[in-house]
Amino acid sequence: MTFNYKNILASAGVTVLLGLTSLGTTSCRDEFIDLTDPTRLPTVEGYTDSLSIFNGVTATYASLQDLYGRSGGSRGLFIFGEIPSDNSFTVSSGERLNEYNDFTLVSDNQHLQSYWQSTYRTIARCNIVLNRGGAVKLTDATRNRFYAEVRFIRALAYFNAVRIWGEVPLVTREIESIPEAYEFGRKPVAEVYAQIEEDLAFAETNLPPTQTTANLGRATKGAATALLGKVLLTQKKYQQAVSTLQPLATGTTYALQPTYANIFLTTNEMNSEIIFAARYSKGALGVGSAFSTWFMPALPAAVATTVNGNVGTGQQFNSVDPDLVAAFTASGTTDVRATASFGAFTSGSNPTLYYTKKYNDVPTSAFDAENDWIVLRHADVLLMYAEAVNELGGPNAAALTAVNQVIRRSRNLPVATPSTTVDLPATTTREALRSRLEVERRLELNFEGHRWFDLVRTDRAIPVMNAFFTRANSTIRLSQNSLLFPIPVQEIQTNPILTQNPGYN
Repeated sequence: MTFNYKNILASAGVTVLLGLTSLGTTSCRDEFIDLTDPTRLPTVEGYTDSLSIFNGVTATYASLQDLYGRSGGSRGLFIFGEIPSDNSFTVSSGERLNEYNDFTLVSDNQHLQSYWQSTYRTIARCNIVLNRGGAVKLTDATRNRFYAEVRFIRALAYFNAVRIWGEVPLVTREIESIPEAYEFGRKPVAEVYAQIEEDLAFAETNLPPTQTTANLGRATKGAATALLGKVLLTQKKYQQAVSTLQPLATGTTYALQPTYANIFLTTNEMNSEIIFAARYSKGALGVGSAFSTWFMPALPAAVATTVNGNVGTGQQFNSVDPDLVAAFTASGTTDVRATASFGAFTSGSNPTLYYTKKYNDVPTSAFDAENDWIVLRHADVLLMYAEAVNELGGPNAAALTAVNQVIRRSRNLPVATPSTTVDLPATTTREALRSRLEVERRLELNFEGHRWFDLVRTDRAIPVMNAFFTRANSTIRLSQNSLLFPIPVQEIQTNPILTQNPGYN
């Protein structure tokens, strides 16, 4: 079957905002896992043909907009991946986003609850397809491809969840009654990761290497491989990470864009570098992205229009911290990622406001832009591969080749041509490469939701962030408890077998 993926998202947005119109309307406000429409089918309904299961799979992709940010829904992953880091700050106290910035997070924060619900709504949609798809007459190859897509999305949802909260409920079957929902307490992190790995192994085996033009954005074998590599690296399973990432890092399926700024152009979506993205489409259909409005400085509407064509005033939810600007300055004037990553606005004697340029677009209206959220791209794979090799015992030629491609591109040099001026030399030590990779990942992947999780993965969050707060003359200091976010208190009150993370009430 061939479908136009973007058109499906747009047309689905007209009806119940990307939900499945065939899903039931059973609701209960108090379940630990949201069982309301569109996450659950009444038992009298089910999938009857290939179109209905395809619609079910599409609903799981639609859930990605809540996981990565949607106007009127979840603020997305950036509040966990960027705001707590040294890349970003927010002044939006009314939204309580400042609690992520200042490490004063309280468990009744509405964004914790929203992201938890979005996560388990996504997982529920995946479980419905897996539970009911067997009744549909399909070839084994087609059924397994559909299953592989939703297992990839389920793995992605759980990967984000386990990095945010640590131990989380592990739900791998359809929940058909409210009492069932109370059976799920938090599972050990290792058990959650084991399920993620199992899902991704199945996805890697059964997904196609590429998608047709009409289906760009649907999961591929490469997406499953890249995510599995990141999952293994996060667990410090370095040998397995190397084996998993090596074919992608040295293969030809994906390639760095010659020009860094071109990665993020809305006219160049799903380009050679993009492995997987949460997709959005503007046009007043309810499936546009809000990032261009959310991340712009709080400028008057007329000024915002002149800065980047934005419609309405910016929300300043995810502002570029001057510390990131200083890191780019230290990288040198030849690093072209700086001008492609952030802009600056100064008015009179007011402090300069920096904003990310990775989500520049002219929205149809406020909160309705075209920008996708890039989840995985080739530069990330190259840097992960180099990191895994380095952590096994030190750099080798393959690791240096990988990271040097990223460095060359950052200087507008041909990525495949060795450079005696910018390449890391063969004598680079393990410690030197570890430090350089930390810098390169920060600069290369800024404002794409990686920085905080990178610091936690490498055991660098506490020293790096405490040094950052010292530079900023702040009294904030991180402890081990700061590395996980609180379980939403509403969930604990509803389901008493859930426990809270240390350091939170």
